[in-house]
Amino acid sequence: MAEKRSLSGLTEEEAVEVHDQFKTTFSAFLIVAAVAHVLVWVWKPWF
Repeated sequence: MAEKRSLSGLTEEEAVEVHDQFKTTFSAFLIVAAVAHVLVWVWKPWF
């Protein structure tokens, strides 16, 4: 029996894996960006 695939060509399980990895990397990016903004603000508060 063929697996059901979505428009992206991924199965439900593959799509969940991709989404979980995306959430992890996006959260890490947000944390790095927030730290960078705080460091610039500490360095030059008027910047």
